[in-house]
Amino acid sequence: MEDIVEQMSDRGQTGLEDSPSLTLEGRDSVPGKESTVIAIQRLIARVENLPTLPLITSELLGCLDDPDASAAALANLISTDQALATRLLRLANSAYYGFPRRIGTINLAVVVLGFDTVRDLCLSLLITDSFFRPAKEMPLDMDATWRHSMAAAIAGRMLLRSSGANVPGEGFIAGLVHDIGKLFFARYFSAEYSQVISLVRESKPQLLLAEDVVFGLNHAIVGGWLLDEWDLPAWLVNSTRDHHGAAADDEWGLLAQNTCFADALVRRAGYEAGGGAPIEISPGITSSLRLKTTETGEVDYSYYLEKLQQEMLRAGDFIRALRAGGESEARGQKETSKT
Repeated sequence: MEDIVEQMSDRGQTGLEDSPSLTLEGRDSVPGKESTVIAIQRLIARVENLPTLPLITSELLGCLDDPDASAAALANLISTDQALATRLLRLANSAYYGFPRRIGTINLAVVVLGFDTVRDLCLSLLITDSFFRPAKEMPLDMDATWRHSMAAAIAGRMLLRSSGANVPGEGFIAGLVHDIGKLFFARYFSAEYSQVISLVRESKPQLLLAEDVVFGLNHAIVGGWLLDEWDLPAWLVNSTRDHHGAAADDEWGLLAQNTCFADALVRRAGYEAGGGAPIEISPGITSSLRLKTTETGEVDYSYYLEKLQQEMLRAGDFIRALRAGGESEARGQKETSKT
């Protein structure tokens, strides 16, 4: 442990500016440092069975990418997975969306919610079931991680909606999966990630810096790589990879910055996960997102925290419905292990 702390001292503990700005294309982040691709290859070589998403995920994305696809075709595809269809209707009828009349069929849900919202809800359900499951000897508090991720999702959608974005649901799913790299580390490299968490608790560096010292890359990069492996949309891959630092003029920069602020906001609201030094929102992000500021020019967190509290209260049944399938599966696995 002391050796690692010394490495961190050599690099400095200033946070994001000292953390590697890696990319999935495999360019070296720092002169003399191994490429991201090599670092990832070394990680995945140690994983016997890489996580996958259900087959319907690729079929769903293929249908949504088809400009000739109809609402009926999408509804028929979703209906082939009865569990997914049932839970999608529960989400669509939650108070979070606030439709005045009940949505009784998948076809109506697609028509009323729109293709993009249905995509984001289905992906959220499939990813939640695949990755937000408890596992033995996980160094992360999974309940706290889930609450943090859900709060970031709610905040991400809230912020995009208030900015007038065309697809505010992208803010939701970007917030939901922004820390999926942490789950990957914790699930497949629990001993090393326990070391990361110990470092953060003892020395209070940025979490990214501690991860980089232990693994040679951080959870944002690994999360982006994992989503790319799953062939998920580029905007989601890049917003996950860059949510700890992106320029607004990047193609997906504003979504990444939106997720960064959502992350910082929910931490201030008490939805903490992972610890480490607080996330500071730069003037560039404040300007790009046109955030409401105080008379002194600082982000008006009180304003956003009040809005977030209202959103979280309204989303209560939605959050419970989103996690229901994963919890049921986990309970089933526990019962099976007892027999």
